[in-house]
Amino acid sequence: MSSPPSEALMGGKKKARALEEEDARLLCSDALTEVFNRLPARTLASCRMVCKSWMSLLSDLHFVHEHLNRGQQKLLLFANDRVNDRSLSTVLADANGYMYQLSRPSASRSLFVHNSCNGLLCLGDSRGAVELLNPTTGESLLLPTPEYTAGSSQFSSSNWHSLGFCASTKEHKVAHFYPGDLGSLKACCEIFTIGGRAWRQIGSLDGTPMDRGMHVNGTVYYLTKIRYVASSRINCLNLESEKFDVLMLPPRKTYGRHCSLSELQRRLCLLVVDGTLEGLPRTMDILMLDSNDKRSWTHRYHISLPLLMQSCYFTPKHAVSHDGKIWVQLFARSLYCYDPNSNSEELEIACPESEFPFSTHTFVESIVPLRQHYFIK
Repeated sequence: MSSPPSEALMGGKKKARALEEEDARLLCSDALTEVFNRLPARTLASCRMVCKSWMSLLSDLHFVHEHLNRGQQKLLLFANDRVNDRSLSTVLADANGYMYQLSRPSASRSLFVHNSCNGLLCLGDSRGAVELLNPTTGESLLLPTPEYTAGSSQFSSSNWHSLGFCASTKEHKVAHFYPGDLGSLKACCEIFTIGGRAWRQIGSLDGTPMDRGMHVNGTVYYLTKIRYVASSRINCLNLESEKFDVLMLPPRKTYGRHCSLSELQRRLCLLVVDGTLEGLPRTMDILMLDSNDKRSWTHRYHISLPLLMQSCYFTPKHAVSHDGKIWVQLFARSLYCYDPNSNSEELEIACPESEFPFSTHTFVESIVPLRQHYFIK
């Protein structure tokens, strides 16, 4: 008659079984992570609602940003339908002009988009309120009212917000630029770190903004003017160090108000419109900032503007690289496209004129959460 198994033997079997189950769980988790990495953000937003373990995995900081880095930059068109009291967020999905609508919480009353970063929109209204929205997941976060607001002039070249991201700390920050004292030639700035509690003053810099700034790779850039005259410098704010710097424009006879900043291929670009009202052909040049020394500029594209623009005085609004083409907004309701691989240098109209005036923004779908506890970890 065989003797019963010892407690040590039984304990060893249980431990081995537990290790096998843990290995299987980790294997399933790794396989699931690989599957999730291949799914679009819109699908993952729904997957988070399946169970707690999926919610935990899809809210993991490392996974969220790894998935974000795989995302494709698209063009977001944001318009206000004031007649029906609604805002419309539309994304240009491919080079054929296919577009799809994004969700927007009904509780959100914001009227315009300051900018976009990592799939989050920084929204504002005439009262000075600041709200973050992830249109892919539908989550939103209302920030404390900035210490310095300007009421109805909140959305102007001298008073605006910019959402940015610090890659080293994985922090999102909102920078608020506003004019100094009456008659001052300085632009002041305060910063709010998402997950924090209050805005912080960080100082000021000579030169007031000519237009809203552009966030690229953790730095906010904006063109400056001294009184009413455009200067030859770009002011920069590093969001990680929260220090100011100055970048000079490339040598040129004059820039006037015919230039603007944009982002192409995750690099800062300068859009410059040339030509006069006397019938000379109007062109647009795109210069790109060197990603290494961040001081020198390289000429990348020379684009001929359509004939209907010969007599128009305008500044290009925004440009984005998508599906191998460059998409540019020139007027309030018109979107144009340029194909660098074609034999033509002409800028062609890309979509029928919109029913509403819209603003354009670089956009990538993401599952970056806007739940408060996510930032407190």
